[in-house]
Amino acid sequence: MSKKKNKTTFGTLSLAMFWLVVLSGVALAIPFDVKDPYLSISNMMVVNPWASFIRNYHYWSSQFFLIFSLIHLYEHYHYKGKIGLKKGLSFRLSLAVLIIFLAMITGFLLKGDADSQQARQILQTLTERLPLIGQSLAFSLLGAPESYQLIYVHHIATFTVFIAIAMVEHGRKFWPPALDFVASSAGLLIFSYFLSAPLHDNLNPAVKGPWYFVGFQEILHWLKHPEWSLFMFLAVLILVYLANSAKGKTMFLSKRSLLIFVGLYSVLTIVGLFFRGQNWKWTTPWSQEYKSEVLHNFRTPAVNFSPEFELNEALASPVIQGRKESCLACHTGTHGFTDSHRAEAVGCISCHSGNPFATAKEQSHRNMILIPGNLANAQQSCGTTQCHPQITERVPTGLMATLSGMISVNRFVFNEQDTPDERAHVTQLGNSAADEHLQNLCVRCHLGNPKTEPGPVNEFSRGGGCLTCHLNYSPEAEKELAENKGEIMRAHPEVSLKVTNNHCFGCHSRSGRISTNYEGWHETTLTKKEMPDSAHYRLIEGERVFVKKQEDVHHKLGLECIDCHHSYELMGDGNHYAHQENQQDVQCSDCHIDGEPRTIAAEDLDNESAIIAALRFGNIAGKKLLLTEKHKRALINTYVENDSVYFITKNSGKKMTMRAPAAVCSRNEAHSSLSCSSCHTSWAPTCIGCHNAYDANERGYNMIENREQKGTWVEYIGQYEAKPPTLGIRKSKDKTEVVPVIPGMIMTIDMKSYTGNENDPEIFHRLYAPTSPHTTSAKGRSCVSCHNNPVALGYGEGELNYVIANGKGTWEFSSQYAADPHDGLPADAWIDFLKTRTEKVATRSDLFPFDEQQQQRILTVGACLTCHDENSEVMQQSLNHFEELLKTRTQQCILPEWK
Repeated sequence: MSKKKNKTTFGTLSLAMFWLVVLSGVALAIPFDVKDPYLSISNMMVVNPWASFIRNYHYWSSQFFLIFSLIHLYEHYHYKGKIGLKKGLSFRLSLAVLIIFLAMITGFLLKGDADSQQARQILQTLTERLPLIGQSLAFSLLGAPESYQLIYVHHIATFTVFIAIAMVEHGRKFWPPALDFVASSAGLLIFSYFLSAPLHDNLNPAVKGPWYFVGFQEILHWLKHPEWSLFMFLAVLILVYLANSAKGKTMFLSKRSLLIFVGLYSVLTIVGLFFRGQNWKWTTPWSQEYKSEVLHNFRTPAVNFSPEFELNEALASPVIQGRKESCLACHTGTHGFTDSHRAEAVGCISCHSGNPFATAKEQSHRNMILIPGNLANAQQSCGTTQCHPQITERVPTGLMATLSGMISVNRFVFNEQDTPDERAHVTQLGNSAADEHLQNLCVRCHLGNPKTEPGPVNEFSRGGGCLTCHLNYSPEAEKELAENKGEIMRAHPEVSLKVTNNHCFGCHSRSGRISTNYEGWHETTLTKKEMPDSAHYRLIEGERVFVKKQEDVHHKLGLECIDCHHSYELMGDGNHYAHQENQQDVQCSDCHIDGEPRTIAAEDLDNESAIIAALRFGNIAGKKLLLTEKHKRALINTYVENDSVYFITKNSGKKMTMRAPAAVCSRNEAHSSLSCSSCHTSWAPTCIGCHNAYDANERGYNMIENREQKGTWVEYIGQYEAKPPTLGIRKSKDKTEVVPVIPGMIMTIDMKSYTGNENDPEIFHRLYAPTSPHTTSAKGRSCVSCHNNPVALGYGEGELNYVIANGKGTWEFSSQYAADPHDGLPADAWIDFLKTRTEKVATRSDLFPFDEQQQQRILTVGACLTCHDENSEVMQQSLNHFEELLKTRTQQCILPEWK
């Protein structure tokens, strides 16, 4: 009989665990501060290993108490005979099941971290929705919203005492068998040393309740009316009561119903624990975010009794976002940050992740992000809850991340799609000829390309996510990085709003070469050895030779790229665009205003613009800022005051007064359809004679996978030139506009070198592309440079002459280049002389060369300019009344005749 009484069961084990919970809880109450539980617990974990160990012990004993109690309940119901408890006892035992869960959940709430705050909000909201008693019941259970005092009292007293009474009444035992108690104590010692009780870092966006609560969260996710879940669990309690007290079929059905519910709830718990990430979105173990979103709370171990840990430094370390952080116990004296990114303000793990509560080096650095800000980890670094989550959500939709236009145009050129305007994404490149061509030659310059080594951003830099634009190394930081021998670095690079032209240069010195154009440099075909020893030449990336040309007038005035381009342009606005001109927002007319300016009051700024404006310029209250016409975005470095428009450079703070456009620019007739850049672009880079072939034996590079490979596309360049751009017509539903264009794709593609099929034809294209050269000149183009210039009209280089013979005028054109055998046009031409071209003509479906009638109208004015100076009175009058002036011309004015 004595042996039977001392037999180990799940009931005796749960009793042993209960007393271990109570005893460890009493010890834990000493260092625990209910007024600030989150700081209190983080402080234990960082500076008090014994208290941290006791917390782990308390946590694991409570988890096993719950598990053993539930197994004991199952065993209790598994008896074949009837249970048949008295109704009063059955009611109390059924209520005890609820109280056990309430004791567990109140213990969870007492962490005070992001997980517990969400769980508390869920419980409060659901309880308050109960009719009549909801508000009172919620207050009785949870107390005032900002206080944990009542929750603490319930946890250590109300619920604990009730559970103790229920266990004694049910098991007729006050103390467990000695062997069970000793064995449980010893087993928990191991668990508590190696496995940490979870504590959310309050940064990770994935927030969940305890394991026994996530099934409930999954139910809430699916319910249209979440309050119904309370009635569901009321039904469970009724089933528990009936299983204890009912007889016959009722008891049987109650047990079976409970078994089915437990099975379903277990499935929901597994789903909630392992297949739900941020914002309860579905996730899988092979998804990129799985580790950070699902496994972030599984930290081991957290207790460190090693004397190497600097306890004094940890005690003196600042409170960061409501917690103590162990990083600063070792990384003392770190400097170089802006105020908003100081370690004392945001800590280390806000950017670098790791375990902020571990105190040993290896444990603290586990899952650390050495280089944060890459798009692959941006949501776990820059995009955490208290930092920039909205920005990191929209950056991947922007063109610097997607490369949509580049990809679609390339596929269009390779005849793999019918239009160049489909939206695409660099992460979806396949193995087609066009996509491999991009991977070999073009797509290293995208934000998703990871930065893998510490170091400043320079002309060699490609990608790096947020750091692409916002990373700045001081000379001290660069020196320390170069001399670092594995020691802790004190000089930290700065992450800030200081975005210089150097940040843009690495990517934008290629393709359209906007960065080099802006500074007044044009690429040549010279080799490094051929480069003259002159200040007029420059070597970029150690091998590309550039020659000096006219710089952009804005660059000459000291403006940087960031001065014109705002955050929603550069980081995307959440919309997917096909081409850069669709995402681009700022136009010349937004600052150089003709008429009443579009403004927005500083008080009406969106949150992001307001924060950036405050960080850059301080108090801007009361100011009226300019608003873009296209996307209605505020230009935070402008303001209107006393009928004047002012512009402030973002990095240097230089103040300028904006000029209105010249009268000739704002006339309503002759030049109304001309874009500003069509006249004010001084030169644009051009390239003709390009040939692409695949070489199976050449060593190449896969720019997506960042690895070398055998076999690659090779591009053979014809020649580079710098000259005023050609002009074309862009048609949209809103307007028709004359824009600058360049020969983007006068090229051949040797497809048989890729496919190995001799029957595959060579692809030839003569496509021009829209351009924003960023070589703005204060003075616009002359009339002659457009109306009498074969390059401007699309004929290419050559002699364009107006010949008058026998009283008749005709235009004649002689090309500088021989006819191309593919289509009979000169090598640099866009169109044939005085003919309309209708086939594939451009890298956009809304871009066209001048048709025959438009050419005739332009050359009619050009004919006048062969005799009349463009500044003459008659030509100035023609800007508004050209057709009327033609009616009054003399016999000496001979207009061209057209065939």
